[in-house]
Amino acid sequence: MNIPQARLQRLLPANWPIVVRLSAALLLAALLPMLIAGYASLRTSLERLKEAEIGNLQQLATTTAGRLDQFIRDTHHLLTYFAWSNEVIRLLGSKDPSSSERIAVVDKMDRLLAANEDIELLMTLDRQGRVVASSKPEYLNRDLSFREYFKEAIAGRDYRSHLEIGTRSGRSGLYLSAPVRAANVLVAGVAVMKMRGQAVVSIVDSARSSDRTAFLIDDDGVIIHHPDIQWIYHSLTPLKPDVQKIILDQRRFGDEPLPSINAPELAQAVGGLRGAGWAEFGGAGARPMQIAGLARLEMHNWVLSVAEPTSRFMRLLEPLYVDAMRNSVIVGAISIVLALIFARGFVGPIRQLVRAANDIKEGRYDEAPLMPTSADELGHLMTTFNDMVSGIRAHKRERDIFGRMVSPEVREKLLSGDLKLGGENRRVTVLFSDIRGFSTLSERMSPQDVVAFLNEYLTEMSAAVRPWGGYINNFIGDAIVVVFGAPEPLPEIEWCAVAAALDMKQRLALLNQRRANLGDEALAAGIGIGTGKVVAGQVGSLERFLYTVIGDAVNVASRLETLTKDIDGNPIIVNAATYEGIRHRSELAIVDLGPRRVKGRSEPVHVYGVQSAA
Repeated sequence: MNIPQARLQRLLPANWPIVVRLSAALLLAALLPMLIAGYASLRTSLERLKEAEIGNLQQLATTTAGRLDQFIRDTHHLLTYFAWSNEVIRLLGSKDPSSSERIAVVDKMDRLLAANEDIELLMTLDRQGRVVASSKPEYLNRDLSFREYFKEAIAGRDYRSHLEIGTRSGRSGLYLSAPVRAANVLVAGVAVMKMRGQAVVSIVDSARSSDRTAFLIDDDGVIIHHPDIQWIYHSLTPLKPDVQKIILDQRRFGDEPLPSINAPELAQAVGGLRGAGWAEFGGAGARPMQIAGLARLEMHNWVLSVAEPTSRFMRLLEPLYVDAMRNSVIVGAISIVLALIFARGFVGPIRQLVRAANDIKEGRYDEAPLMPTSADELGHLMTTFNDMVSGIRAHKRERDIFGRMVSPEVREKLLSGDLKLGGENRRVTVLFSDIRGFSTLSERMSPQDVVAFLNEYLTEMSAAVRPWGGYINNFIGDAIVVVFGAPEPLPEIEWCAVAAALDMKQRLALLNQRRANLGDEALAAGIGIGTGKVVAGQVGSLERFLYTVIGDAVNVASRLETLTKDIDGNPIIVNAATYEGIRHRSELAIVDLGPRRVKGRSEPVHVYGVQSAA
């Protein structure tokens, strides 16, 4: 097809009319920066979104790893409690243990198994590695001196195994061992506990979602748990022959060599990890690119990984990119003339908005409000922005006030929606304290003086409880009800409650010194502590409810506080469950007060008096 020369000349830009060329130049000047800026902004948004998602994954991995650490720590405390028990020490410290001594240890094992369903096996081994007592009879008299947990513990060191498959049970588990020390020998034997692997798996799986996976990697770079069976017991990269041989010799994951998923990026991130981190890695075959938040456990040489496909957050911006390109063309054609005229009118208010947004980001709420300069959309935006700032300040003020009405733990759970009407079973320690002769004392004071006196007293008592993690459930006049172990789990709840009670007594003594200087009479307070299972949760109606705990432990604590009136020296009175948690504390002086009858209970309660040993 032959195009006439004259028509070709007219197609050249140099021959266009000035109006067309100017319009085209302005159009390009308007559109190209918009397209370039939009693309750059999209890429920046993508990077920021990726950074935010990495931060979320790291936080989730760190939180889940913390739960695993707490589980292992609690399990170790439980094993230590078992290894230090008198029954185990008598059995392993005896040269010729009797059947009654063995029965006593087995009975203790049965009680621990009944109290904790995650325990699969308990054993005690003598110095030669022979099983002298076991929760499973088939292990009795077996020689386990070749096992790593025996070698470590008999040398006086605590031991925690890999998550490995048992040679007899065929199920995965976590072995822990601790030395048993008796008076006549440094190490009389070994106490062994096997925790079900499912207990670890359930904690790891709590971080999963429909498009997010959570898995556990050991210090050899082997995936020891993954929801996809094609990943489990695979190494991140091919194992060295000597490492592969050790794993096979130990029969840690069976008797077959471990295949690899070929993820060197993930292996490199895991190998150099010291706290929290992340990795982006691809996979062999059709496995998509993924990003993973990583966290190394403190109590074990494991790394917890929470991963998701990279496409999960990238696809969120794809429609925005298409829309941005289309809108840029439309807006550019319409605004080609208006853009230059009104540019300055837009820049000023936008800069003010950016400045105000930075003020909010930095917490300078008082400097954030804007002065609208027009009645157009930007003026309305600035007015709306000011309303938003007022709302944020009001919300912050209400949050601070709310934090004074309930504990911070309950406040955060309420605001996040974690607390709903109903409850859950918890094992807690409840502290109940009351002022002696408060009614008589308040009769001689004006109402204003009573309120001022109570505020001073309750402030001191609250300060004593706070460092030990106690949740002040209620102020009942001059009485204080404090819960340890709810709404947040707390290790060694019995010791925390007793330590808080000792601090309360110390602060009361200082308060009495100040009162004596003012000529006021001294105060005396009784403290009762009870440990047991309760129902913790929201009680009330949908219109008004209160977070509290209900159960026998609360009633026992109240009755024990009343019982302190009848005990010389006004000690802290605790029940037997609390005593079991503090009996090993050398800083305490504990007196067995025997069974006592308390109001509201048909059977006597075995109580103990506790004071500071200093």
